Amino acid sequence: VQRKRRYLDRYCAATDMSDSESQVVTLSKEPKKGKLLEEAQEYKQALDKRGVVYMSRVPPFMKPNKARNMFEQYGEVTRLYLAEEDSLQRQRRKESGGNGSKQFSEGWIEFADKKIAKMVAESLNNTSIGGKKGGFYHDDIWNLKYLKNFKWDYLTEKFAYEKRVKENKLKVAMMQAKRSNAEIVEQIEKSAVQKHVQERKRKREIESGVVTAAPVREESELEKSKRSFRQQHAIGQDYGEQLFKATPKLISKVFGTNKD
Repeated sequence: VQRKRRYLDRYCAATDMSDSESQVVTLSKEPKKGKLLEEAQEYKQALDKRGVVYMSRVPPFMKPNKARNMFEQYGEVTRLYLAEEDSLQRQRRKESGGNGSKQFSEGWIEFADKKIAKMVAESLNNTSIGGKKGGFYHDDIWNLKYLKNFKWDYLTEKFAYEKRVKENKLKVAMMQAKRSNAEIVEQIEKSAVQKHVQERKRKREIESGVVTAAPVREESELEKSKRSFRQQHAIGQDYGEQLFKATPKLISKVFGTNKD
């Protein structure tokens, strides 16, 4: 306040204005601040009166402008947002022969009056869209829900949070891929170095005459684990008949008869 007063004193001295005239200047500026404060309060009250309706399913090929035009016939729509479908889902539909145009999965509609928003959600939910008979959306169904005490700021915060999570996941995936590639490259380099060392060692041994023949290849762990088994002869079809063939000696033992 004192700084402002000193500024007015210097301004009045420079312009030969009296103290009463300087008071007129200060008073003329005060209503502007009060007006801005009043407008801010009015805007906050208007925000508190707004209501948001959630659309869990957007009819196929319905664009934001079309949705806004359809809801504006019930009341003033201040803001509307339709979320695009997942890119993978769109790609699968396109690969399977479906329509490849952009579609939307869910949406939020903000009305200037929360009473109208609640009325629209309750009256239109699970009802046919209607319109002209034979129209594109005539037989489709609305899926609406009024979000009590929901503010549009919550939606923007939600998208900002999801964006941060997506970026963090992408960053972690890239770091893991980079680390995996570095490990593979390191293993390849180690293998190449070991192979080069073995080749130089082998060459020196041959030149010095220590090794004259090819070294015996060591048996690998896989070959050590293998076992060989002796193949048995196949049993013929008459094996059972020969095994249980009744002989005179066997019959005499069974029936207690003796052969003279």
